[in-house]
Amino acid sequence: MAKKHFNRPGPRILIGLIILVLLVAIFFAVRTPPIDVDTAQVVEAPLLVTIDDEAETRVRDMFVVAAPINGRLLRVDLEPGDEVIAGKTVVARMVPAEPDFQNPRSEAEIRAHIRALQANVRSSAARINQAKADRKLSAANFERTDAIFKRGFATKTAHDAARAARDSSAAHLAEVMQAYETAQFDLKAAQASLMGPSLGNSRGNALDITSPESGSILRVAQESETLLTAGTAIMELGNPEDIEIVTDLLSSDAIKVKPGSDVLIDNWGGDQPLKGRVQRIEPFGFTKISALGVEEQRVNVIIDFVDPHIARTRLGHGYRVIVRLVEWSGDNVLQVPISALFRNSGIWSVFEMRDGKARLVPVKVGRMNDERAQIIEGLDAETSVILHPSEKIDDGTKVRLRSD
Repeated sequence: MAKKHFNRPGPRILIGLIILVLLVAIFFAVRTPPIDVDTAQVVEAPLLVTIDDEAETRVRDMFVVAAPINGRLLRVDLEPGDEVIAGKTVVARMVPAEPDFQNPRSEAEIRAHIRALQANVRSSAARINQAKADRKLSAANFERTDAIFKRGFATKTAHDAARAARDSSAAHLAEVMQAYETAQFDLKAAQASLMGPSLGNSRGNALDITSPESGSILRVAQESETLLTAGTAIMELGNPEDIEIVTDLLSSDAIKVKPGSDVLIDNWGGDQPLKGRVQRIEPFGFTKISALGVEEQRVNVIIDFVDPHIARTRLGHGYRVIVRLVEWSGDNVLQVPISALFRNSGIWSVFEMRDGKARLVPVKVGRMNDERAQIIEGLDAETSVILHPSEKIDDGTKVRLRSD
C-alpha cells in the first residue's frame, strides 16, 4: 500500500504569517480607543451672579418684658404663640420679695440693738419731761420780768435775757420731742428686721404686668415661680407676621451689595424660593470665628420680604434660611457650565467636541456663579464642550459621548 505524503509550508509562507501576526499585535498595541466624555452645549440664557449665605428670620420689633421690681414672680400661665393685647393682657404677676430668715447670731445682735433702742426711747421720754419743766419755768420767769419791766423796775437787758431763755427752752423742747420720735422710728425699724417670711398667701398684693404691645408671645424666659431682680427678662413678644431677615456677610461681599438689591430666599421649607429686597447694610462690622477657626470681619445685612405674608405663613422668628443676594444679572448671556473650564498656561480654556475629537479652545470669561460662567469670546451658541476633562484628554484626542 502506498504512503501519503503532506507538503510542509515553505519558508516564505511561514515568514509571511509571522509578519502578519506581528502587524496585528502592533496595531492593537498602538491603537488608542476614544475616551468616553460628558458634554454640554453652550447656550444663551439668563444668568444670575449671587452672594449666598445662611440667614435667620427675626421679628422686626421685638419687646422684652422684664421684672419692674425685686420680688417673686408667680407662675406664668401663657405659652409661646398666645396672642396679647397692649395694656390689657396680664402677661405676668409679681409680689414683693419676702424677708429672709435670721440666723441665731444675727437675731441675737438685732435683739440687743432693739434693747439699746428701747433704752434710748425711755431716755428721750425723760428728757422731754425735763425740757417741759424748763420751758414752764422760763415762761413764768419771762412773765414776771415782763411785768416788772413794764412798771420800770427791770432793765431791758434782764427783759431780753428772760425772753431768750423762754425761746431757747421752747426750741430745746421741740428738739427733744423730735429726738424721741426718731428713737421710736429706729426701734420700729429694728423690730421689723426680726420679721421672717410670711407663711400666708401674699398673692392678693401681686403687681400685674400688662403687655406693652399687641402681638404674640415668642418666648417665655421665666415660666416657673421664682425670685427675680429688677430688669430680669421674663418673656419676649412681638408680631410674628412682621418679620425680616438678617445675615452676616463677609465685609468684602457686603461692599458689593446695595440697598434695594434683589434677594432670593431659598431652603426656607416651601416649594418655591421667596423674593426679598435689601433694606440696609449696617455700617458697623464685627469679628466672627468661622467653623474652621478663622477670624472673619462680617457685616449685618437686613432683608425685607417682597412676597405677601400668605406665601410664608409658616415662617416664624429665628428660622434658618439661605439667601442669595443678586450681585449681577443678565437675560441673554452666552454661558457654559463652570465644570467645562480649566486653566491652560494661565488662560481660561475649554475642550470643544468636534468630529469625534477634542479641540482646545481658549476663551474669555466674564461673570461667574457657582454653576455657570459667562463666555465673552471664543465660543458660539450650541457648541458642545466637554465636562470635567481629565488629564488623558489633549488637543486632538479622540473622544466619544458616554453612553448611559
